[in-house]
Amino acid sequence: MAEGKSDQWVTMKIHPEILEELGVRDPNEMKREQAIMKKTRQIRKELRDDENNPEKNVELATLFVDGGNYEEAVAVLKKVISRNPKMASAYKVLGAAYGLWDHEDEAIRELNRAAELDDQDVETFFNLGGVYMLKDMYVNAAQCFKRVTEIDPTDTMGYANLAAAYDMQKLYSEEIQVLKKVLMFNPEDKELRSALSTAYFNDDRYDEALSAALCVVELDEKDPQAYCNLGSCFSAQNMTDDAINAFNKAIELDPEFSLAYTNLGSLYASIGRVEKAIKQFKQATSLNSADALAYLNMFNCYKGIGRTEEAQEAYKKYEEIMSRANASASQSNFASIPGEVSGSGETADAKQNPNG
Repeated sequence: MAEGKSDQWVTMKIHPEILEELGVRDPNEMKREQAIMKKTRQIRKELRDDENNPEKNVELATLFVDGGNYEEAVAVLKKVISRNPKMASAYKVLGAAYGLWDHEDEAIRELNRAAELDDQDVETFFNLGGVYMLKDMYVNAAQCFKRVTEIDPTDTMGYANLAAAYDMQKLYSEEIQVLKKVLMFNPEDKELRSALSTAYFNDDRYDEALSAALCVVELDEKDPQAYCNLGSCFSAQNMTDDAINAFNKAIELDPEFSLAYTNLGSLYASIGRVEKAIKQFKQATSLNSADALAYLNMFNCYKGIGRTEEAQEAYKKYEEIMSRANASASQSNFASIPGEVSGSGETADAKQNPNG
């Protein structure tokens, strides 16, 4: 190779999803697995001379958890606990193994035991809070994440998840206080700033929601979600032209962003520009066939101008989506920090009769 060539060589980073589509293993994941296997062999070797060493067995179980071998991890940890019933770290890893293995009740039991034995372990309370969130036990989750921040007042993830737990309880004032606190550590965190705007919006504090939304746009002027949220805030303040411009900017940045069309359509509907609203709802549903709000508001628009057949069709689509959503909700439990203000303008009444 000619002198100086090495400085010009560029290594291409391939996204793991592309590798997966090609049927190729992600090299970084392979390296991680190899490191786990190597460390596992080392710990097994050390255990030959001291098979009941509790710390080494917990370390081995942790490696099993990291490698996705939850059943083996549980078996090892149960043996450790039978010999060391007051070993907090064993209960902590056992709780984590159960949680990742989708055994939430067992995870809660073991993590609570770990917390009783060691009430200063941040990881225990953080993991326990996470399992409570999966179980929709938001009060318990908030208590755990609050404890995380008490043990470590600089734990930003603890604050962020505490805010999420408050949000799920609709305790927006508490959520706002927590988000303001965590933003002191990282004032340019776009996701948290967006969550703050959402919390203000949900708490009907529209001036503050708008200020926070403007901050998000300043942080990332290429983010279509930021402009969509900004449009919702303008709409709530009856700043119609500004709202339309914001929604259109979101669409300009991402023409396939269905929520922006839905919100723009809702705004047009609220000011009586029905034909324009229908056009936006049609675009939204063409991009996202599961957009219930778009279909419901489309029904309202068609009904308002006497296009009964099209109204009935839109309402039928809405009912189908809601039926599927209710069935899915009964089978899964997920929670996350909200990062958007998804409504603007006139919101349709989900309980109204399409024939009424």
